[in-house]
Amino acid sequence: MKETLIRLLSSSLKSASISAVITGIAYFTYIPLLPVFAITFLGQFVLSYLYNSYLELQAAKIIKEQRLKELDILARVTFNIPCAACKVVNEVVVNPQIDNQFTCPHCDAKNAVYLSAEAALITEPIKVDNI
Repeated sequence: MKETLIRLLSSSLKSASISAVITGIAYFTYIPLLPVFAITFLGQFVLSYLYNSYLELQAAKIIKEQRLKELDILARVTFNIPCAACKVVNEVVVNPQIDNQFTCPHCDAKNAVYLSAEAALITEPIKVDNI
């Protein structure tokens, strides 16, 4: 909380200093000082807000891309699968979202990988002291 307040005051002082310099320049051109000061002071906050919003959007975009890459990596699984022709075991990367195929380096046969799911019944272990 204290650090945030210090950063806010520091930022405000910097903005006021820049606005004062621009207002000083406007003094020599006989433009009204108070509107110039107010516009430059508030304009800096608006520009800062827009810039920070842009940076946050870019960061969110990068994070989203990284998460999608991570999900793609997690979706890929490596299996040791024997070739359907020569039975030599091949290490194959399998992605459950696409049709998976591989060519056996031993016999050059094209193989398709089929994934199947099987259910297993969850049981309770038999208590030994009741026997």
